[in-house]
Order: sequence, then structure tokens, then C-alpha cells
Amino acid sequence: MRFLAEFIMRGRTQAAVVALIGNWVPLIAPGAVALVTLRAGASNGLLVLLWALLPAALMLGFSQIDPLAPVIMISGLVVTFLLASMLRAQVSWSQCLMAAVALGMLAALLQRMLVPDLVQALADNLARVMEQIHEQAGSEAVPPGPSVVLVTGLLANVISFSSVLGLILGRWWQGLLYNPGGFAQEFQCLRLNAPQALVCLGAGLYSLLQGPEYAWWGALFTLPLLFVGLAIVHRLVALKGLGVHWLVVMYIALVVLDPVSQLLVALAFVDTWLNIRGRVKPKPEV
Repeated sequence: MRFLAEFIMRGRTQAAVVALIGNWVPLIAPGAVALVTLRAGASNGLLVLLWALLPAALMLGFSQIDPLAPVIMISGLVVTFLLASMLRAQVSWSQCLMAAVALGMLAALLQRMLVPDLVQALADNLARVMEQIHEQAGSEAVPPGPSVVLVTGLLANVISFSSVLGLILGRWWQGLLYNPGGFAQEFQCLRLNAPQALVCLGAGLYSLLQGPEYAWWGALFTLPLLFVGLAIVHRLVALKGLGVHWLVVMYIALVVLDPVSQLLVALAFVDTWLNIRGRVKPKPEV
């Protein structure tokens, strides 16, 4: 990965090539956009962004595939660029995470308003998949298909989450090249202030109380708390000198066990007031 980061920073041509080809590898294109924007500024990052957008634009104009995928791709790349510009200017991860939620929500709502047929088509496709799963399972009662509200929340989550991951990759690459170890320290210190934590948890709980179709909206609004929870675990593992395998176990559990994400959100919310990481003593050096 270091070699790829070095190649990107050799010049605009190299960065453009990676951004162009990287669309076929998860996170590579947004990571390249974020790296150039963070290191060389918004003007240079914008040029790389345009190259990264080219495949999605061509798919929209000339391909017969479902246009929703390139629309989501474009939204994610643009949000990643905006977040990288913001992080370069303010160096505040908490504000970037809050902005990621707002921008992801805005992008999803715009898609619902401007291309409602695409969003409805996604809802219909998901409904058919659910029907097939229940038929294969031999279940007679088929639950109703996902609503447009649920699908819009899902789109907002995909855009926000992928954009933050692209920003993290770009920042990690920047640390590898110009500040070794800096990203780990920066990420492990990530916290939300009290108003941010209250807004995230309050909006998340309110969404969940509205019913199952707002579940993805609840996940979206608590996304900053989730990343703070991950930062806390990373910091505790580093303080206690535990092995990387503990982090691997955590990420596997996060994928397969839904309560793990809820625990991380709760941990991050409590940390806003208790400063858990500051209370844990590091492992004594031998």
C-alpha cells in the first residue's frame, strides 16, 4: 500500500491513473482523491476527482447497466473530496464525521427527489430478493418489501460510510509517507464533544422509535459514535500492548453480530463524559 501511495504522489498523471483505474478496486479511487486533497490542496484534489468520476460518468451515458450504481459512486467520491478538503482546513475528525452524515443524507435525499424511479427500482429489487430467500427457506409468510424511506436511509449509509473509509485510507497513506505513526495517534484520540454526541444519539434513538423502516436512518445518525467507539478500542489495545488479533476479532464480530455496533456506540457516548482512554494506564514497559 505504501508503494501505491508513493506512486499517487509522484505527480498528477500518476494520481489520475490510480483514480481512474481504482474504481474497480474498493476504496482505491476515493483514497487517492483524499490523499491528493489532504496533501496538495483542493485544487489538485479536484483534478484527481474529475478523473475518478470519469468511469461513472461514462457508465451513465453509454452503459445499459443500472444507473443507480454509478450515481452512488459519484456521490461517494464527491463527499470524500469535500471531507478531505474540510479535514485539511480544520484538522477535526469529529466535525468531518458529522459532516459525513449530513452530506450522505443530502446526497441520498437528492437522489430520491431527482431520480425517484431509480430509488423505487432498488426497493423493488430488494423486495424480490427477500421473496426468493423466503421461498427457498420454505416460508409461507413473506414480509412486505422495503419502503422508499428505508432504501433512502440505506443509500445515505452507503455514501457516508464509504466516504469516511476513503478519507481514512487517504489519511493513513498520508501518514505512511509524511508522518509515520501520526494517523494511529490521530485516530485513537478521536472524540465527540457533548453537543455532537447528544445530537447523534438523540437523532438515532428518535429514528428507531419511528419504526423498522427508519432503522437505517438510526444507523446513519449514530455513525460518528460508531467510529469513535472503534477509536476507543484501538486506543485500549495500544495502551495495553495487546495483539492485532484482538482488533481482528472485534471487526469480525462487528460484521456478524449486530449488538457489537450498539455497544461501540454506547461506549463512545459514555466516553464523551468519562474519558475512558484517559483513565486506562498503559502497560508498563519491560
